[in-house]
Amino acid sequence: MMKKYEDFANELNDKIKSDNEFYYELLITDIENPRRYTGIFRASNAKTKLIQNVTQSREIKFGDFMEDIITWYIAEMGYVNLDKKISDDLEADQLFEKYNSIYLIEQKIRDDHDSTKKRGQYDNFSKKYRLLRDKYPERKIIAVMWFIDDGLKKNRKYYYQRAEAEELNGVDIHVLYGGELFTEIFERLDVWREICEHLARNKSERSNEVLTVPDFATSPEIQKALSRLKEERNKLYKKFFSSKPEYVQLRAELFRLPTD
Repeated sequence: MMKKYEDFANELNDKIKSDNEFYYELLITDIENPRRYTGIFRASNAKTKLIQNVTQSREIKFGDFMEDIITWYIAEMGYVNLDKKISDDLEADQLFEKYNSIYLIEQKIRDDHDSTKKRGQYDNFSKKYRLLRDKYPERKIIAVMWFIDDGLKKNRKYYYQRAEAEELNGVDIHVLYGGELFTEIFERLDVWREICEHLARNKSERSNEVLTVPDFATSPEIQKALSRLKEERNKLYKKFFSSKPEYVQLRAELFRLPTD
């Protein structure tokens, strides 16, 4: 075992937890977009919509965790991690070297995107390996588009066709799913098995977890967020407690107050 489960789980749980910064940003989102949370043309109430925001935030943070943990494993496998900033506006998910090769990994959780997003994702990937080819003209570039969850391969044919159509000297392009990265690139299937085992155990331990939104009237986290909002963005704070109908309704749903 390369990484103890306890360390893996602590890092994952720390990453996806909702902290004070999250509640502050959530409060700002509520106030700036009140009609997204209230109104007769929504089947769910404001708190139900907020749970959706919390869930989306956790999925994003999980993706961030997977980037961090893969970077750690890459170093442990004997590769040298490089600065991930490729240009002023482009950053690699994984960028490392070994011997005379530069490795780029464009890392995604799953392949389930619509046609517009899939084109944009590959275009972005292409820009990165082209820049690296120019930056390291004497080095071999191994560019990988990697989807972690191999249970979804919605656009595999499209990605394969794009990769096969590219003819760039010095660049090897791969589109891989799940454990393929660890068999074809790293030749370390044991590492992939460890990652999957740790994730499965952590999910099992959290199987009874139910996401909730804190009570706005009593939650210390929300009270801290409100105090910070009053201090740093007082105009937004005043708007939230104004008599405008959309904010009266928003407060009623979040604080369980009468609207009259």
